[in-house]
Amino acid sequence: MHVLISCIGSAGDVHPFLAIAKALQQRGHAVELLTSPYFRGRIVAAGIPFVPIGTIEDYERGVADPRIWNGVRGFAAMWEAMRPGLRDAYDQLMARVTPDTVLVGSSLAWSSRCVQEATGLRAATVHLSPSLMFSAIDPPVWPGIGSLRHLPRWCVQLVQRLGERLVLDATVAPGLDALRAELGLPPARRVVSMWQNSPDLVINAFPSWFAAPQADWPAQSVTTGFPLWNVAPDTALEPGLREFLRSGSKPIGITPGSAMAHGRAMLARALAACEALGRRAVVVTPYRDQLPVTLPDFAFHAPYVPFDLLLPELAAFVHHGGIGTTAQCLYAGTPQLVTAFAHDQFDNAGRLRRLGVALSVRPTAAVAAWVSALDALTRGPGVAEACSRMALASREGEPGEVLIAKQIEALSRR
Repeated sequence: MHVLISCIGSAGDVHPFLAIAKALQQRGHAVELLTSPYFRGRIVAAGIPFVPIGTIEDYERGVADPRIWNGVRGFAAMWEAMRPGLRDAYDQLMARVTPDTVLVGSSLAWSSRCVQEATGLRAATVHLSPSLMFSAIDPPVWPGIGSLRHLPRWCVQLVQRLGERLVLDATVAPGLDALRAELGLPPARRVVSMWQNSPDLVINAFPSWFAAPQADWPAQSVTTGFPLWNVAPDTALEPGLREFLRSGSKPIGITPGSAMAHGRAMLARALAACEALGRRAVVVTPYRDQLPVTLPDFAFHAPYVPFDLLLPELAAFVHHGGIGTTAQCLYAGTPQLVTAFAHDQFDNAGRLRRLGVALSVRPTAAVAAWVSALDALTRGPGVAEACSRMALASREGEPGEVLIAKQIEALSRR
């Protein structure tokens, strides 16, 4: 096969597609990955042909916008950041397609859907988290709305339809329809719940024990498992971090997310909670200015650390609830304290709590709440047992990226 993979987002969104691309490549297929040049180094190092979409400045401009991490305004800010790159992505895809090409797009890779409509090529939409699967049976938790699980189904359907019509479609329709008109395509409606899902195949890249398939999900959807991107077996932690980990008890890991440049308050509370509990801390963020100029003696900072190497060394991990971090923690069996900001993070946090492997705290909650939650996570035997069960479940069967590769292969044979 010739597979063109388009993905949009932060490292937690791109790394799973790196794993999928590598799985396809190892099965003998020609793969090209289209995403921001911010990730060029990691993609090229993995030996995957890379096609840049936009510029590094585009990515950094989006990250610098605090509205992206606002629970209510985040979707509109994200659309504003991704909209200018849609035509470039469409043109890059069209320049590379052949009659044998299979298109694979992430949830927001709408250029891939436009190319599918323009060419009639086979395509798969890959959702990394269940928050975009509209359902009245098992409704996802949306920022600004909260859980709808207690409402009757007809009421959930009404809320979801109104939310899509008055907020989602109203936000994206003017810009998306203008592009589609340029391409000779008709207007798109119900963009998130229906149009963005390829009519050929929708791959839910998470296990059924994390989000069970529902009768009101798209009929063409399948559930696989988490695609995990792990570093090469001979990779080691950098010497300074390795020495810190060996010099005392297991620390608490802390990250606001690889694209979160506005996590100063969250990081301050997490460090204060670690100090109150007498716990050491490893902070992972590329934005050093969010931390004190001089870190306390009990803390270590790293701009980036492969989570598959770090998580087994931690007593617990404090994070934003992104699906990439969530999946890696489940696989490692690490207790999680989730501080959701926006997007799918609230829904992921709720599912983790129901699995018994996590607790949640607001990023701006009092330090006492952080202390209580971290103490419960690191001392409660029930959490450790649940984490062990989920780690075993994560390892059962074939890896998620292989299952996804097989689904794409089956699509190519149709």
